[in-house]
Amino acid sequence: MRLVILCVLVFISSSCRRHSPAPIKDVYHQQNKTKPQVISSQPLSVQNKFKPKYVTVKKGDTLYSIGFAHEIDYKTLAAMNNISAPYAIYPGQKLRLAFKHGSKNSTPSNVSIKPLTIKKPPTAVVSSKTSTKPIVKPTVKPVVKPTTKPATKPIQTSKPTSKPITKPITKPVYKPTITPNSNKKWIWPLKGKIISTFSSTDMTRKGIDIATTIGTPVYASNHGTVVYSGDGLRGYGELVIIKHSNNLLSAYAHNSSRTVKEGETVKQGQIIAKAGKGTDGKPLLHFEIRLNGQPVNPLKYLPKR
Repeated sequence: MRLVILCVLVFISSSCRRHSPAPIKDVYHQQNKTKPQVISSQPLSVQNKFKPKYVTVKKGDTLYSIGFAHEIDYKTLAAMNNISAPYAIYPGQKLRLAFKHGSKNSTPSNVSIKPLTIKKPPTAVVSSKTSTKPIVKPTVKPVVKPTTKPATKPIQTSKPTSKPITKPITKPVYKPTITPNSNKKWIWPLKGKIISTFSSTDMTRKGIDIATTIGTPVYASNHGTVVYSGDGLRGYGELVIIKHSNNLLSAYAHNSSRTVKEGETVKQGQIIAKAGKGTDGKPLLHFEIRLNGQPVNPLKYLPKR
């Protein structure tokens, strides 16, 4: 009997225990913690991408040398900075290397409002006034004009006979005066073995390297004008740049000395420099051709050998 009573008491005590409620507060706080994560910082990073880049002009720089260093056509560089021919720049001057990228979000809203206001022209009152006026005018004028004008017209027939005789004689004389800036056939700047070729994917191979000996004469590959002669471009040493046309330049780098000056006109085959050493100490000539500011393969212009 005692065992039965003890078992009944244990069963009653276990059934009377209260279960604690679920922690509702923890769930509430977890839901509130996820809400502030909506904020993003993407617009700040986008604005930084459109900041224009500048370069400060140093002593000895030209518009051509700066465009050459940054692979920008000199005409484009001049347009960016509102510089006109002869493209003079000065030490300390800041030049823009990219066009402005301004986000004008307010302009589309202004444009959409203007066409809504243009609803006044389709009024028929104005068109009726104009239709009545020409009815009165043609009735008076055609009667007077034909009687007076036919007498004066045959008098002017003698004048145009003398004019067309002089004009066609003088004009054709001045037309054939265009001379080319460069030959279609290029020549090699010097003789030697090519030790490095051009690559459009490798930024360190913008031209060709020709092995030679120090002091070997370097020749102009084509007719043109010297637009840069100096050592201000990093990685090119003593450099000569020749402009052959509005879109073609040639460059001769790592010379031991230069024999031409800026603004000088050179002929194809003229000595412009003497070969020197490259950055690795080997005697060579680095030769490049730029088309609209971009490096191109010189072997497409030079004759095969």
